[in-house]
Amino acid sequence: MGEAIAVGGTAAPVPSEKPSYREVLKDRDIAILSLSRAAGKLAGAVVSYGSMVYLARQDASQFAISLVSAAGYVAPLFFGLQGGTLADSLSKRLALIGGFVAQAATVFLIPILFGTDVWELVVIMFLASLLNQVITPSLKSAVALVASPAQLATTSALVGVIGSIASAIGSAFVAPTLIKWGGIKLALGVAGLVYLLGALRAYRLPEKERLGPAREAFRSVDWKPKALSLKSTAAWILAHRPVATMILAGAVVVALFEASNTLMPVYVRDVLEADPANSIYIFAPAAIGFLIGTFAAPSLMHKYGERRLLFVALGASSVSMILLGLIDRVDAFFAVFSPLRLLELFGIELSDKVLAAGVISIPFNFGSCAAGAALQTFINRTVPLVQQGATFGLEEVQENALTLAAVLSLGAISTATGPRFVFVIAPPVVIAFVVWLLRFSYRVERLDEPTRREAWQMLLDTSDDATPTETTPEDGGLQP
Repeated sequence: MGEAIAVGGTAAPVPSEKPSYREVLKDRDIAILSLSRAAGKLAGAVVSYGSMVYLARQDASQFAISLVSAAGYVAPLFFGLQGGTLADSLSKRLALIGGFVAQAATVFLIPILFGTDVWELVVIMFLASLLNQVITPSLKSAVALVASPAQLATTSALVGVIGSIASAIGSAFVAPTLIKWGGIKLALGVAGLVYLLGALRAYRLPEKERLGPAREAFRSVDWKPKALSLKSTAAWILAHRPVATMILAGAVVVALFEASNTLMPVYVRDVLEADPANSIYIFAPAAIGFLIGTFAAPSLMHKYGERRLLFVALGASSVSMILLGLIDRVDAFFAVFSPLRLLELFGIELSDKVLAAGVISIPFNFGSCAAGAALQTFINRTVPLVQQGATFGLEEVQENALTLAAVLSLGAISTATGPRFVFVIAPPVVIAFVVWLLRFSYRVERLDEPTRREAWQMLLDTSDDATPTETTPEDGGLQP
């Protein structure tokens, strides 16, 4: 028996045997799209994490670092849906080329013309993020354009995890190394070159879509920000609950991961008592988590469904973040399993806290990687192609609204109490907020408000998961 995957609003039967990564990478268009995604995520991580490491080494406060990080979430909050709508009106090839070139110009010109103090870094983060509101939904929705129905789940997972791995490499290896040996201007320059590489790869994508001129696409979008309307958000959640609850659950994982990245330079400096630029050594084992996510996510989705995998990812991320906060109590146990002990053969001695943090980062990064793959596959599978850009744009809005609130609030708490306490309280606080938002949606629409337990069960509802023996439900009405 084959499962049915909905692409463009039509359920298409495909073989139950999923293609491998090697098989889908033989497709030229899929390989190009994957490399474009990797270039964008790598460059973005170098800009973001490089800025935070640079400020931490300058003894900046946690709030100043959080302010720079938060600038990256303001643009998606206000213009995420509009960017996704614009992406639906432009050819994916044109959107990617233009977006990457503009991002490269941003990181090249602002440091030259104005410098690299805190406010200049805030502007760079904001503009790069603003351009991502067109680039990201274009990349995600292009998956359904270049992949066949049989390739969809594997391709969605592949593109997502390649982006996650590239982001991890940028954060854990490239950014700290460039900051340590060349400073912030070198890091931004390298990021600009990687953005241009993404544009060059996107140029080789086929022009499959027949859409109107770009000028008309820009004029057709209502650019008035609407994302802060809780009433509109509540109405959309109730109207499209299967997709909305997946997006909300995924937003928790994103918020925890991004908030931890923002706190990490000061955490390394104050809790692990190490140079923030040396995170290349501390979190090198995190790559194992991304590799597990890369190879396991398609099989896990195929066997258990996207929603089940997403909640395994949420559990892994939450427990890992709490353990990082309790590092003083668990370091002796986890340090035993650290692959970084191999460095002792070369005379490099690391503390138990550093060794343990590297081990704990493995499930944390698996959770981030698996959650992104599960959510993208779910949207590619259930939402018509012509509406996927707007849906991914709405995903950006929800994720960045939650992340912005988490980064600023947790940054302020960390400034007052230190990062250790914040790592412990962050997961339950963020999850509680999402449960509240789901209950609030019913209250706004004057419906019977579910209990906290019932709201949590809605998030866990797996009736819309894809399995080899189920038929994927069609949904032609998911326009945000």
